[in-house]
Amino acid sequence: MTEKGQIVEIPVSALFYKRVQPDFLSKKEELLWKSEEPKYSLFDGFLVGEHSGLENFKLGQRKGIKVGGKKEPLYVIQIDKENNRLLVGTGENHPGLWTSVLSFPKNLLQWNQETTCTDTELQIGISVDLESAVIDHKVPAKLYLFEEQIFLEFNQATLMIIKENPFRVLYQNTIIAENNK
Repeated sequence: MTEKGQIVEIPVSALFYKRVQPDFLSKKEELLWKSEEPKYSLFDGFLVGEHSGLENFKLGQRKGIKVGGKKEPLYVIQIDKENNRLLVGTGENHPGLWTSVLSFPKNLLQWNQETTCTDTELQIGISVDLESAVIDHKVPAKLYLFEEQIFLEFNQATLMIIKENPFRVLYQNTIIAENNK
């Protein structure tokens, strides 16, 4: 069932983007902080329209938002199903579209059984490349595993949409894991 809801524009000046990075006691603590996703509310931005159902939108989407009068196009930066809100940002460089660290449960990936990395190596971080149909080049990153949590720390800010699409993790040019969303 399609349910109409609010479209909220989150400006680049939102408080979440101005967080001061603390000193960290461990690499895991740093990765947790950097991978934290914003919890936007209506009060972080301003109401710019109404959507015709969240099922019609994906993270990073530009077309079909149907809000005009902006100097730059709007992009979906978050979908808030709980409050039936579509959160958008102006322009392709909006910080809500980009990330330096992704975090997800280990079981989200299908691991190649021949992977020979030790737990110690994975806690120190191994250099990998990500391949995804939504990005036209390999994306270099460091993969960390702490307990059942995986972190991908990118060399350069990377589009958040990679997390919602199938991707492969390559280690020394061999596929070690895949996410087949």
